[in-house]
Amino acid sequence: MPDPAQELNEQLRALETRAKRARKAAGLPCSRREAARETVRTPYAVAVTFQAISRWLPVPSARATVPSPSSSEHFIALVRVWSAWAGEKPNERNWRNLLEEAQVSTARSNQQLVSLTDNRPSTDGHEVTADTKREEALGLAERRSLARRLTRLSSTPADRRDDVLEWLLAQEQAFVEVPFGSVRVLVAPMGAGKSEEAEHWWDAGLIQAQTDANVAVPVWLEARDLEQRQLETVLSGNLEQECRIVIDDLDRLSPWDADKVLAQARRLVLTWPRLSVLATTRPGAGEVDERERIEVAPWPRTRGLELLRIIVGERVFHAVKEHETRQLLTSPLLVHALASRLRAGGDANVSTQELLAGLASSVLRQQRRPVKDEVWGGLVRLAALVLDSAGQVRASSFGRDQEVWELEETGLVVRDDDHLRFALPLFEQHFAAQALQDGITHLEDAAGPESFPRWRYAVAFAIDTAAADKALEFMSRLVRANPAAASWVLDEVSTSGKRASRVGSRQWNSGEESALVAGGWLREAMLAWIDGLGGLRSQLTRQHSGALEQWGVRLEGNFMLLAVGREGVLDADIVVRPDLHPSGSLLSQFHSIEGFALPQDDLSRWTWARNRLRTALSHRIERRVLPVPSDSPLAAERIWYLARRILSGRRLPHGTPIPVHDLRLKVQTMMQQVESSQWCTWQASGDTIDSGDIRWLHAELRHIHAETLAAPYPPADQRTGARFVWEAYSPELIWSITTTVLQNALIGYQQLVETNFPRFGHALALYSIVPVRADGLVITASPDESADVPPILEYTLHTDSTARESGKPVVNLNLIEEPDVPPRQWTNLADGKSSVFRVPEVSQEAINMHHERQATNLAYSWLARDLHAIGWLENRSPYFG
Repeated sequence: MPDPAQELNEQLRALETRAKRARKAAGLPCSRREAARETVRTPYAVAVTFQAISRWLPVPSARATVPSPSSSEHFIALVRVWSAWAGEKPNERNWRNLLEEAQVSTARSNQQLVSLTDNRPSTDGHEVTADTKREEALGLAERRSLARRLTRLSSTPADRRDDVLEWLLAQEQAFVEVPFGSVRVLVAPMGAGKSEEAEHWWDAGLIQAQTDANVAVPVWLEARDLEQRQLETVLSGNLEQECRIVIDDLDRLSPWDADKVLAQARRLVLTWPRLSVLATTRPGAGEVDERERIEVAPWPRTRGLELLRIIVGERVFHAVKEHETRQLLTSPLLVHALASRLRAGGDANVSTQELLAGLASSVLRQQRRPVKDEVWGGLVRLAALVLDSAGQVRASSFGRDQEVWELEETGLVVRDDDHLRFALPLFEQHFAAQALQDGITHLEDAAGPESFPRWRYAVAFAIDTAAADKALEFMSRLVRANPAAASWVLDEVSTSGKRASRVGSRQWNSGEESALVAGGWLREAMLAWIDGLGGLRSQLTRQHSGALEQWGVRLEGNFMLLAVGREGVLDADIVVRPDLHPSGSLLSQFHSIEGFALPQDDLSRWTWARNRLRTALSHRIERRVLPVPSDSPLAAERIWYLARRILSGRRLPHGTPIPVHDLRLKVQTMMQQVESSQWCTWQASGDTIDSGDIRWLHAELRHIHAETLAAPYPPADQRTGARFVWEAYSPELIWSITTTVLQNALIGYQQLVETNFPRFGHALALYSIVPVRADGLVITASPDESADVPPILEYTLHTDSTARESGKPVVNLNLIEEPDVPPRQWTNLADGKSSVFRVPEVSQEAINMHHERQATNLAYSWLARDLHAIGWLENRSPYFG
């Protein structure tokens, strides 16, 4: 015979499903919260809470409770609402009969209903009089549980609390297990959800008490209530029944008082073996036996994202696109703080650094406790040590035990196995920013090639929150120390409304004096950038005798004309030229003349100068002409590419070796034109060659002593006259060439960075995981299918921990024919040294066998992606002509 309670649950759940389906189809709200609102209105006029609905239909259904007789009309009102939504007419007689059968069945299983507090433990730490009925006591406990949850949601916007509460009550999760006669302690840093986890365990005990009269109503105690009282006296009465007891926030007590409370709990369960005690605390608050300790796992990010969506009330993927903001989703406290910020200011598009800085300050305000100045200084010092060491810091190396204990008592620091870390990663950056502002850590050290990825938000916090003059000093030092760090910080800080309002706007007047001042103001920023760029400066600016090009300037209000002088035209770094005109009539004296609105604040001028250099860098990236060593595989590809075009008139078959003597003669002739003109260009095979190409090739030919120049890769080995280029290559040769190309590209990328961007270091994502190995697949079409799609390279890049310093990168590619492509198990390789700027997990490229610079294109595409991520390139995927 089916269980009446289970049948009632199944029928009600099916009705809810039909009701929600119909409401969704009509585009109407269908939550349990909305159903609860409906019951209050005419014709129902009965107040059903969605908490009650969640008890009747919880997840999982085994925890369901049968509505008590006093709640029967509430239950029927809910049935009427959902039936109306589903477009059905409810058979109330059948529903009432089903409900009564479930109530009778439950009562029989309980044997008899007894008074809760005739010689029983107090409920929720409060005494219940002898004439209080069990059902009333259960209701009181339930209301107090609701009050606790609402208190924990105090930072949640008021209009979303009910929806969040409904979501929390409906969560299916594994409950903590505390055997009878045992004590367990939930241990986790602030904001990990310890109290809510304990509430779920407590709530399971309440559900048992609602269905079994032999189970006592569970007890909830705040640890601070036990500071001056004995645990057993609070629970005076008959303690022989099964009962769950929660002691929340042990860390609110001193470590010594917390130890005393735990000792009392252990004695209590040994004396009364039907009791079980669950306490919550932060690490470091009292001695917790390892057998009693239960670590609270971080939330899955999907769960945090779901809660964030419920609080914000809309899709929020845009707000958590960065690695650091995704990390916030693992902490309930930070999810609520993030949601409150997004809701309050509507500023989902602020920079990540501003978002994190605001959250750190907000959480510190919520969790604040009295802290001595020397302890605060210890937090600043610890943050600097944590970021410098790229991990946890040994407590014994930080300071004396007393200093460490004081840090732990703040609740901001966690001690694990004699190592110290901050309870929330946010705090590392927050306090490390103060270390920079106080001079404990030098900005140049924090912005070093290897250290900057760890320090980047601390640097951004420090600049964004510093006084205007200090911020400008920081920016000038940062630009010279690491242009990659400066560019990334600049983009983060420039979106801060805080910073913009503090810096203020500059107003300019027309006239020669203002033009000189404005020109010098811009030139100061440009000189700082090129000083930081080192050898790359000659690639991005015109140099006259090793110095930056001279400028002619003209200012009309806030509009400036700036002309780059040809050598010998101007007699000073900046010269006011009232005759400048954007028409270009003076180009015989100037390389270029451009007009623009002057930047309006000091921060904007750094962006202006960076973007001016970025334009020049973009041009060199697109043409793939950045310097590399002569023995670089990228240099070999460029030599072959230029040689083929310079001797294109000879119509040499593809792959035919090129006579070096003939190439030298042709290049020497072209060099005569280059040296007798400002700039030359030639068209060859649809491509453009210029003076820069010829100067470079002329220099490179001095290192070539062979009689012929061989192609970088083997020629085709299949039939001629193929419809597509790749059809002329066997799958085995495609695999072999692609393996070599990928290896050459990895070598070339590293050479590009070390030759041109030595100070950028680990701010470049791929370079931060050097030495690199590649694993992947070369996928070719089946011989039986059309080959109008080129072969595909799928690969993943990750750190090679076994690589030798001087060895070539390891490339492991498997040759696969469609449709026999195996599961991409290799794509899940863990990256033990993964960049915070993130290398894509899996990349896919079409294999273009006809491209003569395959490795060059691949290396430059990686470099472009990395430079774009830090603001040094506008286009993430430049077109290689």
